[in-house]
Amino acid sequence: MKGLHSIKFKLIAATLACVLSVSLVCSLVLYGYLSDLVEEKSAHIQRLYLTTMQEQMDKYISDFCSLILLAANDREIGEAMTHGVPVTSAMLSAQSRLNAYLRSCPGESYVDKFMVMTADGRLIQASGRQYGRLSDTQALLDSDILRQAAENGFASPYTAGVCESIQKGRLVFALLCPLRYNGIPTGRGFAYLELGLDIFTDLLVPYTAVNNVFLLGPDGGFLSECSAGLPQRLAPEELQGGALLAGGRRWKLESVPLSAGGMALCIATRADEPDQERLRTLYMTLVILLTGFLLAVVLAFLLSAYFTKPIQRLKARLQRISTNDFSYDPEIERARDEIGEIGHTVNEMTMSIHHLLKETESMYQQRQNIEIALLQSQVNPHFLYNTLDSIRWMAVIQKCPGIASMLCSLVNLLKNIAKGTQARIPLKEELALLDDYIAIQSVRYMETFAFVNKVPPELLGYRIVKLTLQPLVENAIFHGIEPTGECGAITLSGREEGGDLLLCVEDNGAGIPPEVLPTLLTAERQHDRSSMNGIGVANVHKRLQLTYGKQYGLAVESVLGEYTRVTVRFPKEV
Repeated sequence: MKGLHSIKFKLIAATLACVLSVSLVCSLVLYGYLSDLVEEKSAHIQRLYLTTMQEQMDKYISDFCSLILLAANDREIGEAMTHGVPVTSAMLSAQSRLNAYLRSCPGESYVDKFMVMTADGRLIQASGRQYGRLSDTQALLDSDILRQAAENGFASPYTAGVCESIQKGRLVFALLCPLRYNGIPTGRGFAYLELGLDIFTDLLVPYTAVNNVFLLGPDGGFLSECSAGLPQRLAPEELQGGALLAGGRRWKLESVPLSAGGMALCIATRADEPDQERLRTLYMTLVILLTGFLLAVVLAFLLSAYFTKPIQRLKARLQRISTNDFSYDPEIERARDEIGEIGHTVNEMTMSIHHLLKETESMYQQRQNIEIALLQSQVNPHFLYNTLDSIRWMAVIQKCPGIASMLCSLVNLLKNIAKGTQARIPLKEELALLDDYIAIQSVRYMETFAFVNKVPPELLGYRIVKLTLQPLVENAIFHGIEPTGECGAITLSGREEGGDLLLCVEDNGAGIPPEVLPTLLTAERQHDRSSMNGIGVANVHKRLQLTYGKQYGLAVESVLGEYTRVTVRFPKEV
């Protein structure tokens, strides 16, 4: 009895019960679906054949319609067809123009006739497959296509249709367009284009034998060969109904009309062929059903044998995780299957959680250390001493006129530093703090450097971390300009880049040695004792990354002896 309640027995019984109950339903659904799919795909392929060939034929028709409209509306040809101009030169020029139009058409090789004529006997012809005759003018005036256009009052831009050639003896596809020239009355001049039907039948040759594709004329007669054994003419109701009984067989018809001429493109398939496909689909479904059932029996035993122990190990491991045990367990990865992969994922998850906890603890400690260091180094006594010394010398040299201005700058700096260094302030306020610092250092270094502010006014409203720019300018003065012993320039610029704000501090001083540059942002360096607050470049970089994320901070470029450029990236905050 114990075996009846085991996981192995339940897994086998459940698998077999599910397969037996679901397989039959699935097989019936699969059979119905595949049958419908076969019929649908067959119809889709037929429609695809028809649509593809329809587009190719309509493209030919469209090209030739454009061709005859060009000829009918051409001013030079119209003038040549009217009286009062030199006949020979005008007619020859018009004929050359007509030939040029014909050569520009992709289906030129299928054109039998391309001509322009008037009822009073003027005629020019392009070089087609049929030679011109003196009787062509009268034959066109007596043609069915001209009669059809006249019945419509020549209202349409052109008239198209399948009709007998003006030289008799064969069917052609013809286009007729009245001449649109002021000197020719409506119905007294025409452009006429005659195409052999092989322009359409040549496209059908690859498909006729295999797919029973054929072309029908306006009266339902066949314009191309058909291998299906259908009658020589199809009535409109047969095409609309889509079914036909011919030769003791049932046929399914599908057709699409062409854009002109009343022609239709058709495809015929046997209506009893899908029944044979359904029978083959049924056999295939039964084979799949039996094979699936046998595989299910085998897999049920394999699953019960191989999954029970790994599942138990995973269960025990998850219970240990719930008690904060994040140690690595190789046992749950022993199985070389999906369960082993799950065990590997569980181990990776536990190690990631453990690493994340350690990293979070380290980052928290690092942030605390930085904040403490910033608080401890807000005002460097040496900086305060040097500032006061500069004020004293100003009083001696200038008889005290500059003392008030320098004291004001110093007070502003001290007030801002006393408020802390982590607050976000508008860029405008940061630049005001920087101006106070520059004013003090300009007195101390006696025009040793020039500071240029190129930050666009529209960026001044964005917020940044306070005391970000001052350490960079300070670094530029002490380590860039001062070591050269010459006057230098420090430039501050800014720009927007997507959702970020970029500020750039650049000096033309001593530059940074190549061996120092890679470690500049990763290791704290000993600053000059005259530094205002001891906040170095690496410290600024860490503060920004702790505040905004790893994708923000500083980027340093430098060429020894030429320049140093520090770019600060912030997210745009208003």
